[in-house]
Amino acid sequence: MEPARLGVNYWPGYAGPWMWRDFREEAIAEDLAALGAVGVEYTRSFVFWPDFMPEPDRVDEGAVERLRRFLALHERAGLGVHLTLLVGHMSGENWPPRWMRDPGQLYTDPALLLAQERLVRAVVEAARPSRALEGYVLTNELPLFTGPAPAEAVRAWASRMYGLVKALDPGRPVSIGDGAWYVLGGLAGAFRPTLPQDVIAPHLYLAETHPERQIAAYGLAMAVARRLAGAHGKALWLEEFGATHSVFGEEEVAEWARRVAIEARLHGASHLGWWCGLDFREELADVAPYRHHPHEIAFGMLRADRSPRPVAQALREAARAPLEMPERVGLLVPSYAYRAYPFSERPGGVLQRALLNAYAALRQMGYLPEAVLEEDLLKAEHGVGGGGGAAGAVDSEVGRRTGELPAVLVAPAVQKLLAPTWDRLAQYPGRVVYSYLHGTAVRSHEGGWVSAEAARRFFGGRPHNRFNLAEPAPRELVWDGGRLALPAGPDPFSETPLVLEPEGAEVVGRDDRGRPLWVRVDGRRDMLLYPLEALAEEPETVAAFYRAVLGRRPGR
Repeated sequence: MEPARLGVNYWPGYAGPWMWRDFREEAIAEDLAALGAVGVEYTRSFVFWPDFMPEPDRVDEGAVERLRRFLALHERAGLGVHLTLLVGHMSGENWPPRWMRDPGQLYTDPALLLAQERLVRAVVEAARPSRALEGYVLTNELPLFTGPAPAEAVRAWASRMYGLVKALDPGRPVSIGDGAWYVLGGLAGAFRPTLPQDVIAPHLYLAETHPERQIAAYGLAMAVARRLAGAHGKALWLEEFGATHSVFGEEEVAEWARRVAIEARLHGASHLGWWCGLDFREELADVAPYRHHPHEIAFGMLRADRSPRPVAQALREAARAPLEMPERVGLLVPSYAYRAYPFSERPGGVLQRALLNAYAALRQMGYLPEAVLEEDLLKAEHGVGGGGGAAGAVDSEVGRRTGELPAVLVAPAVQKLLAPTWDRLAQYPGRVVYSYLHGTAVRSHEGGWVSAEAARRFFGGRPHNRFNLAEPAPRELVWDGGRLALPAGPDPFSETPLVLEPEGAEVVGRDDRGRPLWVRVDGRRDMLLYPLEALAEEPETVAAFYRAVLGRRPGR
């Protein structure tokens, strides 16, 4: 696997976003030299809108000239630049130019659209000749600056700005810089992977209660991003991730960053961008945004005196380390996780916990989970591909484009699927590992969202759950040669099993009450009738069941 390019978001430690007003070439040159010395290959740098456009019909020539000198400093340091063009949000503060009354109108107001084009044109024409310039980022997390907007308006705006940049400089890639937050499983709002852009470029800051689930959260986000990038013919960068060193240990941050970087590379990220290059000096602590976001001062790969933190070496090694592609396994992401349906609550934290526990357990076993969105399953042909080693990585990407399916598909703690998906899962040509989620609280529609006939075909038997009543929870799964203590749920419905009378399904394991709890249908569909992944505190509990199904040991 090719090394990834390592970058940092850059503001000088002495000034933060006020660099363009206090432009000290010697200090910036020393920063860039120090970053290059620890293995940084490019900076993501920012055209700060208030300083570059004091009036809507005028771009400040002094700021543009300082930009040319800034790029020249990168050339001399041997660093590239990803230049961010429309920057009104930065580090916990919105910074509109004084003349801009309502940033929410940026997508549609004719005067604001002309002002944006004026700034973009001036900056691209000034920066284009630089050998350091590697690409453009249209914005920095623009949804935080503008607020919600209609999808049609955002698409028109993106087409207009992307088209202008590509007309001026067709050979360099363009990222939108929106953060690509749709890869996290949340509703994407107006920003979507189908917008005009050359790169899917997530910004990820994720928290969890278990260290393996935390890494799994980054891995799953990048797995979804890889799926979207491949489907739309775009590159994949981890454009921004990072951690403050305010109350978090330097060695702990370094180890976490190393693991995140490796996970991103395994999913195909060619660039890794750390927020940020340097700490800011303490004298900035009484200036916005650091006055109200003081933890932002200590995100640096380098300290304010330019000495490297452990994260610098960890990221350099992670970006360059030789990696062997693990065997891939599909992980089904139900469309209810990322799309709103009428009169249907989204599963929220229960589904997220299930997906992350499943991802972490599979990684522990030596697999690399590949995101299979529900639409993938419905559109795919019935071919099944392999997936080990470097050749397997290439085959998997070709398979994704042609509709080929993973040989093993894990569907953890599923309650809701689209009607055709149940039959598609029942007809799946490879192995399926499925677990059943009955519900999460007392509502009017608990139980699996599946028709009666589809349920009998899928589960290989006749369900006997009582309508909208919780069933006694199982406490142990027992099978020939093994047993597993089952985690309890937060409420009786979450730990309600599917009560099944088998009709063709093979009973592999039973619970402590003697009820069938692990059944196999057609010799290739293993179904746990309990939401193990959604309730487990430790991914190891999930891995124990997966090993019983798939016959693998950790690290094998």
